[in-house]
Order: sequence, then C-alpha cells, then structure tokens
Amino acid sequence: MPLHPWLRSFIPAALVLLAPHTRAGKPEFATLDMARAFQSYHLTVVARAKVQEARKTLQKDPRSETIKLLDVELKDLKTQIQNPSFTEEQRREYYRRYVTKNHERTSLRREHEQYLQEQRNLINRDMVRTTRTLLGDVRTIVQKIAEEEGFDHVFEVSGETSSQLSTLIYIRHATDLTDRVIKELNKKQSKEKVPTNSGG
Repeated sequence: MPLHPWLRSFIPAALVLLAPHTRAGKPEFATLDMARAFQSYHLTVVARAKVQEARKTLQKDPRSETIKLLDVELKDLKTQIQNPSFTEEQRREYYRRYVTKNHERTSLRREHEQYLQEQRNLINRDMVRTTRTLLGDVRTIVQKIAEEEGFDHVFEVSGETSSQLSTLIYIRHATDLTDRVIKELNKKQSKEKVPTNSGG
C-alpha cells in the first residue's frame, strides 16, 4: 500500500536504517513496507480516529446553520424588494433590512471561515507531530530487530517515484521485516477496543 503524500515526506525515499557497524563479509539486507507498518500500528489507528472526530466536530459548528438561515432570509428579502405590489417606501425598508442582514451574514461567514481555518491548522499541526512520533516508534523497532538479527541495511519499499514505481526495484536475498515490526509495535496494545475507521 503506497504512502499518502503527506506521510511520504517524512520518510527517506529508500533507506530507512543503516546499521552503525557493518559486519565483515557480505552485508545483510532487509526490507520494510513502512506504509503497512505505520497504518497497522494501533496508535496510528487511534490517532486517525481522533483526527476524524475533530474534523466532524468542526462541521457541527452552529454558525454554519445560522449562515444557511440568513441565506434563506436574504433570498426572501430580495423577493420583497422586487415585488411591485409593495410601495416604494416598503421596498426601501426591505432593502434596508437586506443590507443589514447581508452585512451580518458576511461578517459571520468571515468569522466562521477564519475559525475553521485556524482549527484545521491546529489539527494538521498536531497530526504532523503525532506522525513524526509514531514513525519514530517504527524506526526504533526496526533498528532493534536489525541489530538483534544482524541486518546491515533495511530499505523502505512502499514509497513510489514519479513513475509510480517502488523506489527499491530489486534487492537480492532480502528479508521482509514488515510483519515482525507490526507484531512488535502492537505488543503493548491496550485490551480496550481500538477504533476501526477506514478513513485516511
């Protein structure tokens, strides 16, 4: 499974880990599907669910409903202004109310959009910080396994080039560590039910 663009930027294109001390003789190679490891990490699932919940909460902001009601009211006032059955004075009064309501709607919409943007920025910044931390967890586990098993290099295989090809085309006698890394990451998983949202 390929990495999302925002996630791919955190990971080197091919090399995930270079063991500090290469052993004498032929080097030992391993591979890791970082996307699958990251997305299978129970803390990633929890973090994704929190982001989705935060975004849903933004959609429930009461100002959006108020703006919709003002849109309806403005449409009605515009109809009254153009109604020839009313006197000029009545239409001027409707126009005055229209201008006032339109100003109210414009101000509320601007305030609402600014609030949404600020909250989205906070959510995104928190997501970036969390992503860095969780990827750090994955790298720590990879390094631990590599050092214990004697692998000199571990290459990341889920990234793609601009041609939609894996950044690692071929490697001989490489061991795939992905399942072992996932098992290690989730070893301390809480027995509480983990959210299973499939959204990104």
